[in-house]
Amino acid sequence: MSTINYQLSIEQTTFSIPIRSFKVKNHPAFLVILLLVSMLFTSLAGFAQPGQIQLKTEKVLNGNWDYYIANVIDARPPGQVFATLWYKDGSGKMKSYPSDIIGGNKNALSNFLINGLPRNTEGVPINIRILDCLVRENNDGTHVSGQVTLKVQFELEKDWGTQPLTTYSMNLKYTRSIHNLEYIEPALRKVLGNNLKYIHNWMKKESATNILLAKGLKLSFRNYSEQDADTVYYQKAKSLSFNDFQAKPPQNTRFQAAIFPSFGYDMQRELKGGLIQVQIVLKVYMIRSASWAFPMIKSTYSLNHEQRHFDLVKIISERFKAKLLSEKLNPDNYEGIINFEYLESYREMNRLQQKYDQETNHGINKAKQDEWSRWIDAQLNARLIAGTD
Repeated sequence: MSTINYQLSIEQTTFSIPIRSFKVKNHPAFLVILLLVSMLFTSLAGFAQPGQIQLKTEKVLNGNWDYYIANVIDARPPGQVFATLWYKDGSGKMKSYPSDIIGGNKNALSNFLINGLPRNTEGVPINIRILDCLVRENNDGTHVSGQVTLKVQFELEKDWGTQPLTTYSMNLKYTRSIHNLEYIEPALRKVLGNNLKYIHNWMKKESATNILLAKGLKLSFRNYSEQDADTVYYQKAKSLSFNDFQAKPPQNTRFQAAIFPSFGYDMQRELKGGLIQVQIVLKVYMIRSASWAFPMIKSTYSLNHEQRHFDLVKIISERFKAKLLSEKLNPDNYEGIINFEYLESYREMNRLQQKYDQETNHGINKAKQDEWSRWIDAQLNARLIAGTD
């Protein structure tokens, strides 16, 4: 006696059917058995719930670009079912079932998105944060309608964390017969691929103008010198006169004159050639309407004392400039460092002004006044940077 084995692999269940040897050609018993096996196979296959989704990987775009997908972050709602699909069981009844991607949803999605574009790891690292990704189907009676939903956020990976760049969302609808599950994976792959095409086009468009994508920074300075009716901006070649002291002297003061100098800056920036061009416009100034002098002390000596207050502010502004030039500024830290150094320089200015008045006794101590004048001149000659005045 010989045995013929028919193996049906359904959900890892194997059926083995021993059959006695018959004369095969047109044997009635053999034809009956074949019919029974065919019916059994059809029944079991219809009853079996389909397997998980097999997401294929593909290179969506080719080229050599200055960015790459570094990481994929799964930020989908916890416990969310990836896909809810429909099939017909052996009794002909429509049933829905949950489904995932083979290999795990996060791993499969990450593998597709990271490898879908060229990986130039010397370029700009970009993260994809998946906010939503799911497949949902509805039973429409004669057919199944489905929709693939994707929402992501693209982020720039920084040493300090991540910088959001842009978001992308897409809904792709499809219709299929109850027996044809082949529409699902191509629809999912198309949505994921369009997502990668979107960030590629966005980077091409924004890289020349979006300051968040700057690769470096170039710092320059300019001294503001335009004058107005109430403000005198520092000019190396032009000293103050008593005409600049226009406020009315206060009553009951022990001082004979007062000047109110200070400094600030404007920051101008633009992106050129992938670099942030930062120009600091320094403003060293005195306010005419806040500065005053009694008529009887208007002499060259007293004016020199007030001029030196103005010079001290200029020296501090040059120190501020030198500090910034010594810093390792980059697109991520330059604003904070510039603001910090400005506040530090402002405090230094106040301390130096106070020390000057204390040591010269507001100009009464002529020896100390001469000493300070010589020191200030030396500092101005050393600090002034060629081409900035």
